[in-house]
Amino acid sequence: MLSNKTSSAVRSAINALQHYKVLNTLTNDCFEKALETEQQLSIEKKNNSALYGRPILIKDNYCLRDTLTTCASKMLANFRAPYTSTIVQRLIDHGCIILGKTNMDEFSMGVASWGAFGPVANPWSLTKTTTTNAENNKTTLHIAGGSSGGSAAAVAANFVSIALGSDTGGSIRNPAARCGCYGFKPSYGLLSRFGMVALVNSFDSPDAVAGPDDEDATLLSKPFEYFPTSKELSKDKKKIVIGLPDDYDIRSLSSEYRSCWEDLVHQLTGTGEFAFKRVQLPYTPYSNAAYTILSSCEIASNMARYDGIKYGHHTKNIDENKDTYDDILKKTRDESLGERVRGRILAGNYYLLEENYDKYFVQSQRVRRGVMNDYKKVFEEDKVDCLLAPVVSNDPITLAEYEQAEDIFSEDDIFTVGANLAGI
Repeated sequence: MLSNKTSSAVRSAINALQHYKVLNTLTNDCFEKALETEQQLSIEKKNNSALYGRPILIKDNYCLRDTLTTCASKMLANFRAPYTSTIVQRLIDHGCIILGKTNMDEFSMGVASWGAFGPVANPWSLTKTTTTNAENNKTTLHIAGGSSGGSAAAVAANFVSIALGSDTGGSIRNPAARCGCYGFKPSYGLLSRFGMVALVNSFDSPDAVAGPDDEDATLLSKPFEYFPTSKELSKDKKKIVIGLPDDYDIRSLSSEYRSCWEDLVHQLTGTGEFAFKRVQLPYTPYSNAAYTILSSCEIASNMARYDGIKYGHHTKNIDENKDTYDDILKKTRDESLGERVRGRILAGNYYLLEENYDKYFVQSQRVRRGVMNDYKKVFEEDKVDCLLAPVVSNDPITLAEYEQAEDIFSEDDIFTVGANLAGI
């Protein structure tokens, strides 16, 4: 499977990434630096961390000093971060070796990881006849999910065992489900967002290293309590109570996926270690609309910084251009931002208009509070320990099908956005 196979974990990962470029998992790489780092770590052997010497990939919305951080957008095609994000730095401090940045949806907006660098392909759809370019295989290659699809595809293809993603409305969980690997969205406030390019500040959840950080005021001040291990849980004879949300059994959920859900419940019941309870999350039908409105409002605010003057792409001859600021801004964004991103900015500004503010923004905040109360009731009054539910409703479609019908999976967000709205 790998050419020039060696004992080097980094070299093996690089070989695999280069051999399967058709998956388009990377926006840029750090291969030379990674090989140098591996050699240096093998000499130093500073600690016994399980991460020491392990090659990893990070989503291209995490800053890594002096390295391109593009968010898969032409707007940041030449932007080199002047600092490293807290989470990435902690991984480096524990001996992780960064191989590169993973492909994603532009500024994390989407469910197919299709930005300025083209689409990420699902590794499970590769065949012996697949050519070297994903763009030339749109009818046979399938989407990897999004927005952290490059990370999920790289793990599923066994290029690396760990890759960082980020989750604003399901962007870790969706591609993990599409590619068949584990995706973990930590609760809001547990992990530092410092150095992760902001999309929606009140929803964004980075992946996966917890702990205090003076650079991020949104972190919880209460010390993090580590989850009990499976061995510790097994000593407690009390059954784990799993909630089954009736409101997630939606019409678009395929019969095959519904059967998988039911089969898993049956298997877990057979172990004698779990009890199941039907639960209700009545605000679920309204969560998609509330998420769309609230996220668009924050996106409109956050994207205001990308004017092409302070940094990022700018239209030609900007220094000699006699156009107004508004004209320059329009040209710059037309040239460098995709249609989806421009649409979300436009929608957010519309919802925030004085005449629309109460009707859209305030009402959506009320729905958000309702979603929070739903989860609070389930965990505190219904006494369930966790919820078991699908992440997506159907199989991934081909790149060609997605290109023709981009909103086909919008209803799938109903499975994931509730956690972000509630901050759990």
